[in-house]
Amino acid sequence: MLVISEPNDAAGAISAATIHIVRGGDSILRLQRVLADLSVRCGQPGVMDDVGYFLSKPGTLRRVPHLLLFSKAPVLDLERLTADDLLGAVLLYRYMVLGCGIGIFSTNDRSGRGTLVAPAALRSSMAEMATRSLMDRGVLAVLISFRDGDTANPKKGPDKSQPVGGSTAGGSTVVGSTANDKTARWVWRQRETPDYLQMEETFDGTLAKIGTRTRRNIRYYRKRAEAELGCVFLPLVQISKREFLDFNRECMYAVPAKVASWRYESLKYLETPLFMGIKDRGGRWLSLLGGRRHHDGTEILWQMNRSGLSAYSLSIVMRAYFMEHEIAHGMTKLYMEGGTAHPMRFSFVNDKVTDLVVVRRSRLGLVVPTLAHLFIKPDNDLALMLLDKSLYGSSPNGSKRLTSREEEGS
Repeated sequence: MLVISEPNDAAGAISAATIHIVRGGDSILRLQRVLADLSVRCGQPGVMDDVGYFLSKPGTLRRVPHLLLFSKAPVLDLERLTADDLLGAVLLYRYMVLGCGIGIFSTNDRSGRGTLVAPAALRSSMAEMATRSLMDRGVLAVLISFRDGDTANPKKGPDKSQPVGGSTAGGSTVVGSTANDKTARWVWRQRETPDYLQMEETFDGTLAKIGTRTRRNIRYYRKRAEAELGCVFLPLVQISKREFLDFNRECMYAVPAKVASWRYESLKYLETPLFMGIKDRGGRWLSLLGGRRHHDGTEILWQMNRSGLSAYSLSIVMRAYFMEHEIAHGMTKLYMEGGTAHPMRFSFVNDKVTDLVVVRRSRLGLVVPTLAHLFIKPDNDLALMLLDKSLYGSSPNGSKRLTSREEEGS
């Protein structure tokens, strides 16, 4: 494992690094094995698995993926590249309108798991250096979420996770290397997010660790669907693309046909894809679920539930079958891509995510909140941060790290 043990080691390693940018999904996909090896070396196994799925994910705007590789070498041969050649990597997306960039780079991973790969002691410094590199190229705004893995270590010193030069003042941490930046406003924020559900050796053992009401509902709605609808679980779905698209149109919260087509086709990008469903006694699809396995975890990537049957809570029923099936196959962690609003999230193991938002101080930079409002869905923390001018517009120093107390009071 690649380990940086002291803050001074981190500062020295990152300051000597060269950034190499790889553009486009195909070019990045060719480095998938290197990225997977790097994630293991950095103590983040699995975060770059199935990267092709996430590179191809459609959005409101076209996004061009950019991979920033950090290396001690001034020149990299991508054909012969190995994980040993790298200190870390950052994966961001450039937003495009009518074929032109709008000057915004952002993560496409609200969980922060698959954005930045590096030893824990380097991650904040690497996020800062990646952002500076892009701002030096004239970018208007950069939004990064990442897991600062060292924050879970109770023995960690108070400044290890800060970018080089961090200091504390007035209840918030003003980052020394960005506080006097006259060209851009910097905001650092740390938040807790539900990460995964720890699954036990049996389905009943797993339910025992979930809240009483949620546990009761999972059992009740599954039994009701079986008794009244004749619900049958299929662990391996066989369905044509046309039938899949037709079912999407009959679902609650149907997605655009383009997104539904991507869901169907994207399973081929996954190393261990999961495609499960439930039918009623008449053979109609009630719910379809796409997911993946990686390492000891299983992940729900998307779910589609037939409309008009909300009284049966098909989402809960499908997840109950899914969990039971995956536990039987030895999986110990359940992830949900994009998170979940369901109360079962309160039984998840939490982790800390660091958000970094940087906006250029210029007339063009003033239009960033407008662009975000027009083009970026306000369904994730980074978009909300970008839309909230109070977080960065009124900071006298131009750089601020929000504390948990400040976030609760905002």
